[in-house]
Formats: sequence, structure tokens, C-alpha cells
Amino acid sequence: MFDLETVNGVRTNGIRGRLTVDEALALMLDGTALRGAQTDRGFIVIAPSGNREGKRMSRRLARLGLLAGASAIATTAAAQDDLANSESHDVIVVTGIRSSLQTANERKRSADSLIDGIAAEDLGKFPDQNVAESLQRVTGVTINRVAGEGAEITVRGFGPEFNLVRLNDRTLATVTEERSFDFQILPSELIVGADVVKSPTSNMWGGSIGANVNLRTARPLDGSGLTLVGSAQARYQDLGGNWGPRLSGVYSQTFADDTFGLLVGATYEDRVIRTEESRNGEGEGLGNGWFLFDGPVGGPGTEVRQFRTPARTGQSFTEDDRRRISVLGTMQWRPSDRLEMTLDGLFVDFRRNANLQGIIAPLQFPTFDPANLVINENGTAVSFTKFFAPLDIRFETSDAESKTYALGWRGTYQASEAVSFNADVSWSLADATNTSVLISPGILDNNPVNNPLPGGTANPSFRVNTLNWENGDIPTWGVSFDLTDPTNARAHVTRHLADELRDEVLEVVLDGKIEIERGFIRSVQAGGFYSDRSKSDLPFNNGVAPNGQDGPLGGNIPGWVLPGSPFAALGLINTSGRRIQPPAELFSPVTIDDLLNQSDAEFPKDFLLIDVDGYCDWLRENTGNLNICTLQRRSEFRTGVDEAIYGAFVRLDLAGELRTMPFSANLGLRFEKTETTSSGPFAELISLVAQNPDGSSSELFVNTSPTEIIDAEKQYSNVLPSFNFAMELASNTIFRFAAAKVVSRPTLASIVPGQTFPSRNFENFPRIANNPDLDPYEAFQLDGSLEYYAENGNAFSISLFYKDIATFISQQTVLIDSGFDHPAFGDIIIRDQRPRNRPGGTVQGFELAALVNFDFLPGFLENFGVQANYTFVSSEDDAANAELADLPLAKVPDTGLEGFTPHSYNIVGFYEDERFRARIAWNWRDTFLEFRSGAEGIATHINAYGQLDAGFGFKVNNHFELTAEASNLLDANTIRFADIRERVLLNEFTGRRIFIGVRGTY
Repeated sequence: MFDLETVNGVRTNGIRGRLTVDEALALMLDGTALRGAQTDRGFIVIAPSGNREGKRMSRRLARLGLLAGASAIATTAAAQDDLANSESHDVIVVTGIRSSLQTANERKRSADSLIDGIAAEDLGKFPDQNVAESLQRVTGVTINRVAGEGAEITVRGFGPEFNLVRLNDRTLATVTEERSFDFQILPSELIVGADVVKSPTSNMWGGSIGANVNLRTARPLDGSGLTLVGSAQARYQDLGGNWGPRLSGVYSQTFADDTFGLLVGATYEDRVIRTEESRNGEGEGLGNGWFLFDGPVGGPGTEVRQFRTPARTGQSFTEDDRRRISVLGTMQWRPSDRLEMTLDGLFVDFRRNANLQGIIAPLQFPTFDPANLVINENGTAVSFTKFFAPLDIRFETSDAESKTYALGWRGTYQASEAVSFNADVSWSLADATNTSVLISPGILDNNPVNNPLPGGTANPSFRVNTLNWENGDIPTWGVSFDLTDPTNARAHVTRHLADELRDEVLEVVLDGKIEIERGFIRSVQAGGFYSDRSKSDLPFNNGVAPNGQDGPLGGNIPGWVLPGSPFAALGLINTSGRRIQPPAELFSPVTIDDLLNQSDAEFPKDFLLIDVDGYCDWLRENTGNLNICTLQRRSEFRTGVDEAIYGAFVRLDLAGELRTMPFSANLGLRFEKTETTSSGPFAELISLVAQNPDGSSSELFVNTSPTEIIDAEKQYSNVLPSFNFAMELASNTIFRFAAAKVVSRPTLASIVPGQTFPSRNFENFPRIANNPDLDPYEAFQLDGSLEYYAENGNAFSISLFYKDIATFISQQTVLIDSGFDHPAFGDIIIRDQRPRNRPGGTVQGFELAALVNFDFLPGFLENFGVQANYTFVSSEDDAANAELADLPLAKVPDTGLEGFTPHSYNIVGFYEDERFRARIAWNWRDTFLEFRSGAEGIATHINAYGQLDAGFGFKVNNHFELTAEASNLLDANTIRFADIRERVLLNEFTGRRIFIGVRGTY
């Protein structure tokens, strides 16, 4: 007898554990197991070693990692006799790059629906440093990055909120305000594979229009005996020259004749990530973007034209220190073939501290010099001089501490040969505290206190401070005053914010299955499920000023230096650039010569570093406002969502032959009822009053009712049918077809009651609100694919997909008459921005995928291979622009849906022999629409992005391997822009990252 590693159930007829030669032969020759036994550690290849042909085949299989070679042996009678009669046999465990690709393809071939996926090369050895970055190699998958690293996934154009990502088929609580899964908290060393399911079956959790993604951790009974895996790496980033450690270890042991297993894994990582950015406007979400002006306004007699300029411009760098400790534990008990239980536990401690330094120039004041204003054919101001040119120092910190806990128990009981039962109970909790600090002193300017905006009158005193600007991805600009002189600093924005997030999830699933074997019917499965999720957010901030006055953003973010002695005597809320001068010793000049040196742009690279503690102490003492630089609990602004989902499903499995072609199918029905109770702060708008009725300024006084917490309830039910069909047209060719109704629930933050008024001027008066009455996204989808699997491991597929979205949710800006007017300017129009339900559109596209091993080439060339895929997505939404505000000089986006990338592709080339492996990967994503109604109500786009990664490994011996990985070798940058490519909002560089280390196994 010999030991065969535990089979994971894919095309093995359920045979597990220790096998005799006869049993192994039967397994290899069985019609459903012809390709051999697959495990999470690779493929088990059984080959005879008692003759020359067997030895040659064994060596070739070990070198190339081709499981199909075993099939080739088993298909000849002579080989069958050799295998059955030989006294000695080799059991070859094929690992490495080819094994991971082959494992993923075998899961795809054997699946009961349309899936793609990835697999670890070996236990604790995922092909990338981040699971999301591995998933981007999957056909149809692209990723969103945070500080250059994969954080969330998009599948077939559907963004993170449309994809249901689960760990061991369980929901993991998140430390964000949304449902989307943050891959940054999960180390890749603890994952052995991931399946991206694109056509659901009725026994899968609902809630995904894009895909159901299941991340799988290792199981101790997948192996036998003792296994130890450890790795140590040093991480280097060329942007900033920072080093950091990355350590991991996995212990797995089986006991009692492989009936009980224990697995423990742990990782530690501490790294500093530097990013550099050029920002015009706020650059993301619904913040300030490109403002509309009538001008030039600097003097009489000039032609008045409309044009757009960014709300602000500035450059900065961020040092982001991240530390993550993760511990995973699994106990597995299988006393017999009829009973199995698994208990999983996970703990993740994730902390980050980010510090940003930079400068930013507010451009929202209409003080252009008409002689130097250049406007292009699109109405974009590409060059100008401003004679009132305020400038702010920008210092920000962003601290986050989170802990994630997860427990899950799964039991399987085989009551008889035909009847089985399954139960799964899981609990997950995530607690996070996020803190942000904004200290932004202004630089002295000559704007008089009693005349903050010159209007149409040129005042020579303003020309002392000028700003010259030329448009570009990184603009060239400069100012006329000294940025290194600490005596020029003036008190301005001081804002402290924090929130305590808590997410708790409880899930229960019970189901049973009956094997029938009557005609085409193979089995019936039915079950029920329940999920209870509670997510809350408790904010903290500076509190309010001594006179009870709240801040500028609807009362929930008091951010400014507010009136208090002696400021109250000036009657000023925002004192930047005016009178209040902090001590010069609180500031230290510094020059960052290499900031954004990827560009030839010229911009100020001088900063004033701030003694934050001293600055805050001085402000508190001199303003009488003791709340400055403090954090106070603001229970009156808390938010929360309680969501219960329950229902039942039934699934019927079919199999048989149609004209000698084997087929399998499943059809089912899933019923889900969702009940939500959300709570949040709400204040009614009472009146809008002009601060300056004569029109000398456009600012408004906004009067609202007192803020109070209100509750909102919502219920809805969904009936979700599904059908999956697969037919073997030939021994290596499979045709698939699938149809299903799918849903994605609204984001949790969007259904919390609340509204704010972030800007208080006549030209731009928005109301940003949520919508507790949102219905879920609903779509009907069709999928089809043709897949070919060659005997040498090559694979090719083409997939077609179509989705008809009946109900969609869009962030829309609608112009509403407020009912109030400004004495000088007329009716005050509200730009009402909130998510709204509307009819959706259609999404269609195709995917091409190929895996080619170059085993047909001579010599060492046969060790090469390539994996490639391409995805095309087209979307049509004729009603998308119907309710958009008619904004001057703003290009209306096309009718494609938000978040959908038309073109994306991946190419991975690899080489692997007995000692050396190498992989180089290029992934590319086309430009896409991010928000149809983004900053200032204008569309926001993400520019095309491509990234080159590489990885290498050298086996010193059977136990140790030296590794080197590199990410973003071409130093790609991310660009976010408004409606036209020239209107850049954000240009971010994250640099190259290199990992050098050693890995050991026993």
C-alpha cells in the first residue's frame, strides 16, 4: 500500500485516504476520474517505475507537471497491465506553477456551473503577495487598488459592491462602511484557492449581480502526517526607499490514522508604503471638482465667458505604515466515511498610520487676470494668473486600528448511501477605529478682511500675491510669495474626526440531499438559511465652538477655527490669510526636491512642517475654544443598519446522455426575504438667507432644524431561479449554458437616513442625501461557454454573457428650486445628489482564455508556458442620462453603465523546471466611467491602467527555496479625471515593490 493525499472530492468518486494499488488503478481508470486525483497541494500522478517507459514518463511528468500524461498511460491496455502488474510504483505530487494552473482548470472543468479561479502552488504559497492581485489574473476580473495594492475586485465590469466575496463560503465581517470585501486584511499565505462563480446555483447565497467569490483556506486532512511551512521576506519600495518584514508559518498535523487533523497558520507584516499625488479638486467621490466661472472678472470692459477650472490644486506625499498580524486555526474530524466536522477560527489585527505632507492652493475665488486667461475649445482654463492666490499648508494623519474575528463550524452526515445532511454555523465580528486629523494653516495673503472677494473691481493690492497655472496631468504652477518663511503662516482649518465601526454577522445554513438515480434525475437538495448582520458607526469630532456654532458640513464636521476670544471680536469663522499669526517656532521649512520627479512639471516643493501638539495648544489658549484638536463623541450623528435575510432553496441535479454525449444539469429556486432597519441623523432645511444681500459675496446662511436620529424600515423579497447545463461534446470539449435571476442589495451606507449641505454659496448649493427606500439591483442573466481541455494540460475557452438589469441604483443630481431666493442673484437652486432607483440597462460581452504549455518545443524550451485572457464588456443604459442636470461646459457621458471597463486582458508567461521557476505577468484595464454624477455633478472617470509584475524562485534543495517577487515594474500611475481627459482630478504614484525571501517546507 501507499499513502495518497486526501482527495478534495473533485472527480474522484469520493475515494479518500490510503489506497491500494488496485484501488488507485480503479480510480485512475474510472470514467469520471480518468485525469487522476486532485488535491489542494497539486495533482497526484500514479506512474509505473518498474520499466523504462514508466521511469521516463515519471521524470517527464515531474518536470512538466502534466497530469494528462497519466491519462495517456491509462488509455492503453499495455500501460494498464504495466501499472497493475508492476512491483514498484511512483506516486508523483506535481506542484509549482503548472500545478496551480492545472488545479484551477480542473475545478473549472468539474464544476456544476460557470466558474474560473486560482489555486496556490503549494500550502502557504499563493502566486502573488495579495489575493486580490492574484484574482486579477482570472478571466473577467479587475481590481481596485489602495496605495497601489489590490483591495477590491470588479468582475465583468461589476464593481466591488456587486460581488459577494466569502471565506470558506461564509460572510466575513468588514471594517468598512460597505458590504464589499477588503482583501488588504487577509494574507495570501493562508489561502489555498479561490473560485469565481459567474453563474450561480440555487444553494449559493444571493446578493451578487457580478460573481460569487469563495476564498478557500487549507484543511489539515487534505494531507497526511506532519507538514511545516515557513517563509521570511523583506519588502522594499523604491518610492521612499522603505524596507519591511513579512513572515509566515503553517503547521499541519494529522492524528489517529488520519481521522483528526489540526492546522495553525500565522503571518506578520510591517511595511511602509509611500505614495505621491497631484490633486485638482478633491479627486474622488462627490467632493469639489472643476468649478464653473463667468469671466474674466478682473476688470471692466473684458469679454465675459464661461469656463471651468479645478476647485484647487496641490501636490503631496504620504508615508503609510501598515502592520498586520493574522492567525488561522482549523480542526477537522472524520471518524468515518459517514461523518465529518470542521471548526475554523480566524483572527486579524490590522493597523495603519498614514501621514501626509503637502501644499494646496484653493482656486474657488473668481479673481482671474483677464490678460493671462487662456480657455481652450472645451471651455477649460488651461492657463491663468490669479491675483488673489490663497495657499494652504496640508498636513493630514489617518490612523486605523481594526480587529476581525471569525468562527465557523461545518458538519456533514451521511445517513445512508442516498441521504446526507449538512449544517454550517458561522459568526464574524469586526471592530475598527478610524481617526483622521487635518491641520491646514494658510499662508499670508493681502486679501482685506472687509473685502474677501474683489468681484469685478481690480484692486492693485491683490496683485502682490499671484498664482500662475498651466493645465496638465501634473500642472505647472507657482506663487509670488515665500513658502519657507514661518512668519507667513496663519491659522486656518483644524479638524479632528474619528469613527468607531462595528460589524457583526451570524449565519446558519441547514440542508439535506437525496441521491435518487431515476432516469435523468440524480439528486434533490433542499435547505433553509438565516443571516443577521448589524453594522454601526459612531462618529467623533472636534465638537462645537463655545457659542454653540457647528461647522460647515451640515453640522456633523465642525472643521474650522471657530469664533472665540480673541477671534470673536473679528467676527470671522475662517481666518486664513488674514490676521491670526501663530508663533513662527511652530513651523519648520523643508524642501522635497524629488517629489513627483516622474514629471517635468514645475510646482512649489517647499513645505512648512507643523509642530502639531504645539499648534493645537496655542490655538486652544488663544481662541478660548478648548474643543480644538480634541475628539468628542457625537452620538447625535451615529448611524446603523440591521439586516436580516432568511429563506429557503431547492435544487434538482440531472445527468445522462443525449445522443451519446454525456450531460449534467442543475435547476433550482431560491427565495430570500430581506428586512432592514436603518438609523441616522437628519435635519430639515428651514431657510436659506444671503450673507451679503448686495452681492458682494455669494455665501448663504443655512438654517436647519435640530439634528435628530430617525429610523427607516424596508422589506423586500426575491425569488431567484437558476439553471446550469453542461454537455461533453467530445472527451475534451464541454459546452455550458446557464440562466439565472440575480440581485445585489444596496450598499449599507446608502440606506442610512441623512442629508448634508457641504457648500454654502449661491453658485453651487448641493444637498447630499441617502435613500433608505432603495430597492435592490435586479437582473436576469444568460451565460454560455465552450471549453477545450487538451491531454497535455492545455486549455482554451470562450464565454458569452448577457445581463438585463431591471432595477438599477444611480447617484443622480437633480436641480430643485429651494423656494428661497438671493436678493442680488435670484432663485436659489439646490443640486440634489442622492442614490435613486431607476430602470437599468443591458450588459453583454465575451471572454477568451487560453493556457498553453510549450511541451512541443525541444530541450529546456518545453518548460515554458503562457496563460492569457481577454474580456470585452459592452453596456447600454438609455435612461442613464435622462435625469442628469444640464450643466454648462460639462460633457455628458455615454450610455454605458458606471464602473464597466470595456476592455481588459491579462498575459502571464512562465517557466519551470526541477530547480527554477519564473513568472512575468501583465494586466491591463481600459478607461471607464466611475461616477455618472460625481464632483460638481460632472462625470468622473478612471484612466486606463496597466501593470507589470514578475516572480522568481530557486529550489536550494527539497526543503528550501529562494524567492524574489516584483510588483509594478513599470511604475504605473493612477489617474482620475472628470468629464474630459484634460480635467485631471487625481494623479497618484505608488512606485515599485520588491520582495526577497526564503521559503522552507517539511
